[in-house]
Amino acid sequence: MVFILICALATVGVGFAFLYARNDRVKNAEVYIGTIIGTEKKTVKRGGGFFKVVRPSVRYNNGKRDIIAQHSDFIYETNYHYSDGDEVQIRAYPQLPKTFYFADADEGIPSKAIASFIIGGALFVLWIISEIIIA
Repeated sequence: MVFILICALATVGVGFAFLYARNDRVKNAEVYIGTIIGTEKKTVKRGGGFFKVVRPSVRYNNGKRDIIAQHSDFIYETNYHYSDGDEVQIRAYPQLPKTFYFADADEGIPSKAIASFIIGGALFVLWIISEIIIA
């Protein structure tokens, strides 16, 4: 049963690693002006409902060349207020220039980190239940 506890702790650790990596990218990102050139749209099922999400693409110049980048994650369509051709302020990490974040938006916790925390929590609950049943 210790194996389940170790897996739970490792999964939560992976979640913190995703969170740290995202915060490091945002902290070290440079601000640019980009032009929205399109969006990828899809419908996802979350929490028992279906939602429309978008992933915008922008074109920006990093001082050396023009780059086409996609947003780091899909955004709920209701939270997306831009149109093609709009100029926006973005943050892009120099080592990953094809991924961007909106400079004026708080990106929150990455979905990969949330999934890791949920799985780790479920494994921890499973460990507690197994300890109660076996003890």
